[in-house]
Amino acid sequence: MKVNYQSMKNKLLLVMVCCFGFAGIEQTLGQQNSTPFNGKAEAEVDSVFNSMIKAAENLQYDKLSEGVDDGLHAGFITNGSYFAQYDSLIQVMKAKSQGVARQRITVQKEKVTAVSDTIVLLTAYGVSQIEINAGNTFSVKFCWTFIYKKINNVWKVIQSHQSGSK
Repeated sequence: MKVNYQSMKNKLLLVMVCCFGFAGIEQTLGQQNSTPFNGKAEAEVDSVFNSMIKAAENLQYDKLSEGVDDGLHAGFITNGSYFAQYDSLIQVMKAKSQGVARQRITVQKEKVTAVSDTIVLLTAYGVSQIEINAGNTFSVKFCWTFIYKKINNVWKVIQSHQSGSK
């Protein structure tokens, strides 16, 4: 059987050109953001996030709760436990903070991504230094994911995931 290598090369080349061509067409037909994001939403959410960190460091749970809207009932996950309602999560947080004098939260890496003009995703990881009333200190590494939604012109957390390890 005689194999025509030149013909096979030409066919392979044609197939490759078609594949790359279709890939290029797919890129141009792919979904585009309806509005270009200029970083304003990301900057606004970053500011809200930093004020929430300060409230958490000072154990100001009422101030921390002002940054949350549970109206969509999206749920909250903390260290493997699912909380259908924010109120139940904040009660657990308050109970666990009994005996804590203060905490220092150091965000080592943060990524803020606007997915629309009203929805922003924030991910972060870092370390929290926790000092208990007896004076002892321990560290907890954390990973966080927050979904913010602009509600009545104010950015609020509508869903979160938080996990930590010693």
